[in-house]
Amino acid sequence: MKKILVPVFALIISLFVLWKWTLGFSAFTVFSYTLNAAGDVPRAFPDIVMENQDGEAFHLGSKHKYILLNFVYLDCPYVCHKVNNQLEHIYFMFDSTEVPSMLEFVTVSFDLQNDNVEKIKKYRSYFGTEITGWTFALPYQTTQKSFDNFLRDAGIWKYTVSATGITNHSTYLFLIAPDNRIIKVFDPFRDSNQSIVQQINQCIKEHAI
Repeated sequence: MKKILVPVFALIISLFVLWKWTLGFSAFTVFSYTLNAAGDVPRAFPDIVMENQDGEAFHLGSKHKYILLNFVYLDCPYVCHKVNNQLEHIYFMFDSTEVPSMLEFVTVSFDLQNDNVEKIKKYRSYFGTEITGWTFALPYQTTQKSFDNFLRDAGIWKYTVSATGITNHSTYLFLIAPDNRIIKVFDPFRDSNQSIVQQINQCIKEHAI
């Protein structure tokens, strides 16, 4: 009997530790752990002042429309640009009755040290002149610590490798309602463009502004 109880007890302890580490078996990566630790949706999006590609300061909440928000590391060798190329396809799946009057895309830079207004404006220009409902932005007059706290509260994991300066991060897309609450979180590597568009349209239809 003792020979059976020892491995059973060890299994129970192991499962309990795994349950704690994965927030109740709901998060198995550092990305999903950080997202889930920030809280269930709908929840308030943390407030921060941003600066757009024209040097204008703004709050997301002051836009009073739906926001599809993502974060980008402009010096990323691959993933970030793939996500933004996917966002470009999603952008053109909406029509002019929705973007920019009811929905706006906002892409925020991770890199406080190397990015500036000129750099994000140039990056935005790569997507053409027709993206009137897509804002590229930087955190405005904030410290690295404050920005890191903001990312954690939003549910975004970010880590800069000191040896290379390369930033690793999660790639979630946040749908933020006009009342500044996160109501949907999309994974661009798991959710299809069509699914993302359908869910956003459904939210706009159910909560017309």
